[in-house]
Amino acid sequence: MRVPDNKKFPLLLALIMVFAMCMTAAAKTQIIIEYPYPNLFDKVHPKLIDQFNKIEPDIEVKVRTKYQSYEDGTKKVLRAAMTNSLPDVSFQGISRVRVLVEKGIAQPIDRFINNEAGFSAAGFYDAMFQTCRFNNKVYGLPFAVSQPIAFYNMELARKAGYTEKNLPKTWADVYEFAHKVEGASNANGFFYYWGETGFWQLQALLFAEGGSFMDSGEKNVLLTSPKGKQAFARLREMVTKGNMRKDYDWSSAKMDFYSGKLGLLIASSSILNNAQDAIGDRFTIKTSFFPQLHKGSKLPVGGNAAVMLTKDPEKQKAVWKFLKFWCGIEGAKVVATNTGYMAPNKLAVAALRDQFEKNPNALTVYKHQPYMTGWYAFPGKNGLKITEVLYSGMEKIVTTNANVDATIEELNKRVQRLAN
Repeated sequence: MRVPDNKKFPLLLALIMVFAMCMTAAAKTQIIIEYPYPNLFDKVHPKLIDQFNKIEPDIEVKVRTKYQSYEDGTKKVLRAAMTNSLPDVSFQGISRVRVLVEKGIAQPIDRFINNEAGFSAAGFYDAMFQTCRFNNKVYGLPFAVSQPIAFYNMELARKAGYTEKNLPKTWADVYEFAHKVEGASNANGFFYYWGETGFWQLQALLFAEGGSFMDSGEKNVLLTSPKGKQAFARLREMVTKGNMRKDYDWSSAKMDFYSGKLGLLIASSSILNNAQDAIGDRFTIKTSFFPQLHKGSKLPVGGNAAVMLTKDPEKQKAVWKFLKFWCGIEGAKVVATNTGYMAPNKLAVAALRDQFEKNPNALTVYKHQPYMTGWYAFPGKNGLKITEVLYSGMEKIVTTNANVDATIEELNKRVQRLAN
């Protein structure tokens, strides 16, 4: 046997190592993911990728695109489907899963759930599957769940004569609170984030009073029903009775709240951690229930779900491991710790009890569980267009003096045409 030349041996060894590394890399299954709201989820996904790499070294997770909003994410996926360039997993707004199902883009995951021993014992809420269940099939796992809640600046509240025990419970209370805050300090009273993605806050107003957007057969739009009219009228009432500024947008209202110039902000629970970080010790935040909830009230579950898009059977096996980890106890703990989203996993909730003791504001969204219902999406191909129409109608009611009833009648006609 010929011994390699000593001068050539290091080079040969290096080539062998490079070849071995290439073979290892080639053996890895790569999963391409895309997710929304980097200002919130850049604190989450990189942490989970690092954890996942340690337990699944043969699966490589790569982030391709970050969506600026849920609507942006759905549009990007629809375009990618036309060019055959879909990611393997997309984190979609819960109300946007339906359109991907109806277009045959989202892939059902029931067979993986059914074949998974002890899946329920791993802490997954069956009720949470309902948010992504269509035609008796599950098309995604909830990843980050939110509810609309109230955020109070307790320094301004105390100046106006309030304590944590007598904060507003009804909308009339909210309007009174707003006027008292404005009278006691150089601050604005309150802001309702009516323009939040997917007409989510309009749904909150409608569902809290037991209303629906369409009849049970999803044939007729019900914006002009008594409950529908009440929801839109509430938006105008916020301006006329609650003195909510017409010119407020989300950016200015959020900055005013963070800087101590707004008494009450009603928005998604998901902003809690960002709000606390931005405010620091300037004043105390107190979270509380959405106004005027009663026994029959419901509130839409917000947030996003992990949706499998790849059709490759082998890739799907790797994606299922990804989904279980991201939406299981480890992923849920990272989400709940780094954002204001609720952990949609029972075991993660139990593991977070110490955090709730340190930060009781994080518990409010969990106390909302009895009121949780689905984030509604209109049927058919025009869901995104309907969202734009409803947003323009809400904007008209909040920012102008347009006749509310006439605006609702026109909205009902336009949405009816698009929903059929």
